[in-house]
Amino acid sequence: MPPRIHEAIMAAADRGHLVTVLTGRQFGSAKPYIDQLEVKLPHSTNHGARVRDAEGQVLRRVLMPGTDADRLLAEYLDDHDIEFSCVIDDALYVRDPSHERWNWVHARSRSVAHYRAGVGLEYDKVVFHAQRSRELDQLIAEAHPGFLRYLWGDGYLEVVPTGADKGSALAYIADLLGVPRSEVVAFGDGTNDVTMIEWAGTGVAVGENAHPDVLRHADVHVAAPEDGGVADWIERNLL
Repeated sequence: MPPRIHEAIMAAADRGHLVTVLTGRQFGSAKPYIDQLEVKLPHSTNHGARVRDAEGQVLRRVLMPGTDADRLLAEYLDDHDIEFSCVIDDALYVRDPSHERWNWVHARSRSVAHYRAGVGLEYDKVVFHAQRSRELDQLIAEAHPGFLRYLWGDGYLEVVPTGADKGSALAYIADLLGVPRSEVVAFGDGTNDVTMIEWAGTGVAVGENAHPDVLRHADVHVAAPEDGGVADWIERNLL
């Protein structure tokens, strides 16, 4: 995190503004940033699947039933050109836990286990790893229209259940804190930020590479973080 952004956010918190984090990352990856920003409020990980309080207790879960995940994965289990992981908080369930692609999970002391259909687990999200992810996105959109999909370039596609998005999580957190929608500001740039930017009273699109749908719903467009866009907006409007 650029030091100027950190300083601006901490100054805004000192002024009484409420600061929290909503991220598509798993909790283990997000916690260093949550700690750095000294977030003492409910926050969301795995998009909107889990909202935790300051002590790390889960306040809200919106998970994908195992039957839905099994149905989603059924036709790809024997297609070794498409890898996948079913995520439960910081744990991953995959085709082959011993494959070298999962070494990073082991290195971070997180759990990775063999995915098995029909065991009744509920998942935060399903992530596909495939060069033909754009084609896969269209196939899943047609076959499983009830899911939310986040396509990242040509390599990754995340599929989440309805309601497990950042916008829904932000609405829940704001209601929990008694903050009216009109007073909520959200910063984002990716496809998973669209519902959050759309819901917030002020949606701020960040950077020249912001997703077109983020730009379409945003009220403001600022420069990339490393170019001072987020810090500039906070300094001008909140300090």
